[in-house]
Amino acid sequence: MFVSLVETGNYVAAGQQLHVAHSAIHRQVKLLEEEVGERLLYREGRRIQLTAAGHELAELAGRVLNDIANVTRRLRENRALESGRVMLGTGTTMVLYFLPRVLEVFRNKYKGIDVQVMTGTATEVMTSIRQGSLDLGIVFTASGSGPERTAFRFEPLYEEEFVLVAPPSMTIARRRRVPACDLNGLPVITFSRTSSIRQFIDSRLKAAGVQMKVVMELENEEAIDQMVRSSAGTAFVSKSRAHAEGLRFLTIKSLALRACASAVYSAHVPLTLASQEFLNVCLKCAKARR
Repeated sequence: MFVSLVETGNYVAAGQQLHVAHSAIHRQVKLLEEEVGERLLYREGRRIQLTAAGHELAELAGRVLNDIANVTRRLRENRALESGRVMLGTGTTMVLYFLPRVLEVFRNKYKGIDVQVMTGTATEVMTSIRQGSLDLGIVFTASGSGPERTAFRFEPLYEEEFVLVAPPSMTIARRRRVPACDLNGLPVITFSRTSSIRQFIDSRLKAAGVQMKVVMELENEEAIDQMVRSSAGTAFVSKSRAHAEGLRFLTIKSLALRACASAVYSAHVPLTLASQEFLNVCLKCAKARR
């Protein structure tokens, strides 16, 4: 009401602009002056004039209304998926072998939405989702069952088989399929202990009575690949990666090493419309991949 009065210059015109009685505007301006403890305007002829305090308040009120209009516009654009942002966390395997197609489809459909990707372990990704710095994650979980964590929801995307890669210099590299007992004592390069894939593979090896010799614990697949190529040891990597990198691999008899790539998000904080649509594209691309 105060801004309208400033714009129109008199109470009657302000009332007509706002479709209220001009006496109501009189009353509200008086209450406003009482609240701030300053006189805000005075009459000069048929028009009202602002005091110094009135000028200061009118400038502030104009900025506030402009900010509200901008927020409303941005929210409306977000609803129409014309703009916005998706904060995604995942591992480098997904970045290289699953996300490119997802990002291509999503960006072609929603050009105004920015997708920012952070790589890390599943634990790091889920911690960031819980803290609110990520909207969505794509992580590996054990095949057939997601972690029983009430703080998160999991949407299965696709299954990935993990195979053993070995340098050509090792005798075992000449074979395509070996019994689990042949892995005992083999040097293995693996992920850190906090990695969900490390925990998944370790649990499968332990259940099969296999004890390999851990010679390195590294943070990413690229470093692991390089160490295998330099004959530092064997390693478990996704079959997709082994194929793409031209690494010689073998499968283990009676040892199912299949993990499920799942989308993960907070069970308590609703996804934004942009994040929900990104999840939908992930599900469609995963279905096509299968």
